[in-house]
Amino acid sequence: MKSFVSLLRVAGLLIPGMLHAAAGDSREAARLIDAALAVGWQQHQLKPNPPASDETFVRRIYLDIIGRIPTLQEAHDFLDSRASDKRALLIDRLLASEGHARHMFAFWADLLRVQTKANGGQGEMTSKPYVEHVKQRIRENQPYDQFVRELLSAQGKVWHNPAIGYYMRDLGMPLDNLANTTRVFLGTRIDCAQCHNHPFDKWTQMQFYQMAAFTYPLETNFTGIAAQDAALKLKPGAEKNPELAGRTRWMGTIFENLGDFVRYSKVQALPSRQVKLPHDYKYPDAKPLAPIAPKTMLGEVVTCAPGSDTTKAFADWITSPQNPRFTTVIANRLWKKVFGLGLIEPVDELMDNTVAVDPQLMQQLEHFMRDCHYDLRAYLRILYNTQAYQREATRAELIPGDKYYFTGPVLRRMSAEQMWDSFITLIHPTPDLPQPQGIDADMAERLTYKGKLSDALDLLDAREIFDGTMKASLAYESSAAQASVLKDQYTAAQKAKDKALMEKLNLDIRTLSFSSRTGIHDHIVVPAVARLYTQKTGKPAPPPIPVKPPTSEELKKAGPKREYIPVPGYETDQSILRQEETAQQAREAIFLAEAERFAIPSDERPLYLRTRRTQSHEWMRAADLDSPAPRGHYLREFGQSDRDMIDNASTDASVSQALVLMNSTLFAQITQPYTQLRLNLRNARSPEEQLEVACQTLLTRLPTDREKALWKAAQHSGLHDVEDLLFALVNTQQFIFVQ
Repeated sequence: MKSFVSLLRVAGLLIPGMLHAAAGDSREAARLIDAALAVGWQQHQLKPNPPASDETFVRRIYLDIIGRIPTLQEAHDFLDSRASDKRALLIDRLLASEGHARHMFAFWADLLRVQTKANGGQGEMTSKPYVEHVKQRIRENQPYDQFVRELLSAQGKVWHNPAIGYYMRDLGMPLDNLANTTRVFLGTRIDCAQCHNHPFDKWTQMQFYQMAAFTYPLETNFTGIAAQDAALKLKPGAEKNPELAGRTRWMGTIFENLGDFVRYSKVQALPSRQVKLPHDYKYPDAKPLAPIAPKTMLGEVVTCAPGSDTTKAFADWITSPQNPRFTTVIANRLWKKVFGLGLIEPVDELMDNTVAVDPQLMQQLEHFMRDCHYDLRAYLRILYNTQAYQREATRAELIPGDKYYFTGPVLRRMSAEQMWDSFITLIHPTPDLPQPQGIDADMAERLTYKGKLSDALDLLDAREIFDGTMKASLAYESSAAQASVLKDQYTAAQKAKDKALMEKLNLDIRTLSFSSRTGIHDHIVVPAVARLYTQKTGKPAPPPIPVKPPTSEELKKAGPKREYIPVPGYETDQSILRQEETAQQAREAIFLAEAERFAIPSDERPLYLRTRRTQSHEWMRAADLDSPAPRGHYLREFGQSDRDMIDNASTDASVSQALVLMNSTLFAQITQPYTQLRLNLRNARSPEEQLEVACQTLLTRLPTDREKALWKAAQHSGLHDVEDLLFALVNTQQFIFVQ
């Protein structure tokens, strides 16, 4: 087959200098893609789909770039514009918006399995900052190669480096993490090779373990303080001392309590951790349980000398422009996001014999990605500006295995997030309301608190930790008998189902536990914080803050916080504390502007403002909710990924989704008096005007003659209420498809 460039030249479509200029000029690059597709259509005797109307385009581009339908006002602003390049201008504006960052979070959360409460909630201290880290990197449009390199080389404590959440997501499962990494970033499935040579690809079990050797030294299961292991080595000697022997039995409990400050919040490479072949390894190239050195599986051969930073070498190799799959995979994933189907399918099962539908175009897309320096917005701008994307969608069902030559984007159902955020748009006249960015004030204070204590405890050596533990054990010893009695009483109250007594005993047990831990506070943590203060200031530490007995309300919480002397550098960022107030003020200004725009009477405005405040808290965009939403939430019914498996969302129709649309309270919410939908209908007096406004708000177009006739016939049959019309439109395929 002729080369891509020669085909364009023969077709008279190659402009001198175009290949060099394309990446810097999105429209020139888009024209180059269109020219390449035209060559394919000519070869296969295909006709491109007709150009999409402005009504179709504006609805599609809003759904694809910011994940929701446009409001009626946004649609009118575009449709009424006389600018010759209004499509390109809208693409630029949407790509630069906060709405785009929110929409792209769903894309990355599905791939990276980002959860607000990862690992059954064990890693919440790490997972929440990680969620916000991913959002922030999307928001600032960090180049993709830097984004991936940052994740794969992340080490340290979460308050210093929230990117460690990538490894904490697979807490204690480094082999699974390696399989996930190669699938997400290299589009290659090697998980089968963890147990045996891959049955359908070339990868061997040896290669799997050689790859795993790069990241296996990373320890994610830290549950204690730095000198804990060394302190435990002093235990055998203490057990020979009659005075200390009894106290040593409390070391495990004390270290468990100390671990509350740092549990699951740290990733660190341990040279002593070296991956070994499994005990049942059966191939002749090595013996079972043999230690394995790191070695890359494809592309440039990278090995690491003992003691070197294997994770950095691994991250650099994965993200290298010379890696034969790194660029291909992201270029193809984003092509699929834009057009509904990849040039390579499946997108995450590449093999040596994998061939794209259009190999030359795939190669050119990779060039664009590299020339854009992995700026994903710049790359998406190119794709959205193509004539191919701006054509009508292909409605014919595509048979798996058949080749599609992209005569237009593929018709597809909305994702769960697109559907939910479109309903949010029907509720909010301004859907992308300002929200606090980053971790909330409560999490910021918790991170500051635990960060200070963790850093302080790391300053103590093994002997200091051991001696403090021996002193702290006296408090545990003295309360042991009383604790046993209380637990027996609690068990008896449980059997008697005496809830009042159970609650009282529970508080008594927590009070006793708090008193027991005072020894840790006095003999380990306070001296550690004092040392941290001196290290930071060069001055003697002030006296410790006296312990206040916790209130009953504080005891009901997981663990009441004690106060420690302030240490410079460990103050909660005050801007975080002001975030919600700032966002609320911005929302108030928007609500007032809405009231003006919709001509809300002055006597009605207080009610309007109260309603909008409530809506802003109760109906937020998908990216502003927990990731994923709780079970039973509309998002989950619409097919949102559980974020347990890679790219696990579903866009298939389901009975539960149909029941939600027909029978839930969601419809009642979008038809409340001060929703965007209702406000748009406020001045529609006649049934004909109601139909026009309803179609424009829900479908971003005017009704067809047939729809007008059907609505007229419906009225004759007794369906006079506009709710009947709205209910019918919401439940149409036209509403839930990206056309």
